[in-house]
Amino acid sequence: MNNDNEKDLQSVNPDIESEEHAEEMTDAYDEACKEYTEEPQHACCDCSNCLGCSSSDFNEEAVPKKKRKIVTPVIVAAAAFAIVAAVVFGGVWIYSAFFGANLKGVWAEQGYENSGIYFEFDGNGNVYLKGGGISYFGNYEIATYDVAKDTELPNVITSISAVEPLSGKVNVLKSDFYMFGMSGGEFVYTMDNENGEKVLKFKFVDASGTVSQWAFVKTDLPKFTMDPNVITNASADEAGITTLQIDKNILGTWSEADYGTYTFYDDGTANYKTKYQVNPTYQMFYGVTTGYGIDMNFKYTVSDGKIYMSVDYYTGETNGDVLTYFLDGSNLVINGVGYTKTEDAELK
Repeated sequence: MNNDNEKDLQSVNPDIESEEHAEEMTDAYDEACKEYTEEPQHACCDCSNCLGCSSSDFNEEAVPKKKRKIVTPVIVAAAAFAIVAAVVFGGVWIYSAFFGANLKGVWAEQGYENSGIYFEFDGNGNVYLKGGGISYFGNYEIATYDVAKDTELPNVITSISAVEPLSGKVNVLKSDFYMFGMSGGEFVYTMDNENGEKVLKFKFVDASGTVSQWAFVKTDLPKFTMDPNVITNASADEAGITTLQIDKNILGTWSEADYGTYTFYDDGTANYKTKYQVNPTYQMFYGVTTGYGIDMNFKYTVSDGKIYMSVDYYTGETNGDVLTYFLDGSNLVINGVGYTKTEDAELK
């Protein structure tokens, strides 16, 4: 890496000091994903998610610092992303691709309908990857091209046509939502009926020039509930915390421009949400444009300046994290980032 590029990289992500460090990070991400995929996939993890999201050595006396401008899920996302990765990297990129006029709804990868991973499209250009308490969201757009008449065709059509000629009208999805972006962000899609099921099929050309295809079926989201009175955070168990404890001082909604918004309710439930944001780390290292936002519902209990949070999944599994916090004047400082009170949460 030349000096200019290295300086640019450090300005985007100061935690990555060298190309060698980036390679170490990639190896760590692959290890986190191997349990869920036959081959390592870098897309399930990134430097802002899998490692270093929580600060176990947080100094409460330190002045709150504003961290790098990368959307950071507060739940240490090696497990959160890995649960998603079980299907995502078997082919869930296609979900957005399937939203023509009649494609609004929920979809699961064919053959993995009980995996606990679902894509939901709202018909208004928003796509959600849902695993239970946590969901990731992004944007998509679709268009239909007439191969014989249109003079300008997207690259995915010309690339596929070079291997498997296409004709007539062809539907195309475009999205930089990170599941889609990692495979180029463009897909040709079709919808069929097979044995009474709506089946969505999409094609794209991978890095080796091979045309790949995945299939998905239309389904419904399962019911999802979480009981904050049941403490499932492993660290809370180790600390001997067995009953719900609430700090009234943190109730309400707290926001930070780059890090998102927390809302804490008085019943032991909470929400964390970020805006949709493109991740510059992927652009720097992999040359692809990917982004995502996070919408997470979780349960929590507090003790000794720590928030013990747990995210439940459709699969019945739980992932937990511990956040340090304290009040600094009108700010709520969580893991060293100061959040400003924006409104009182409606008490449940």
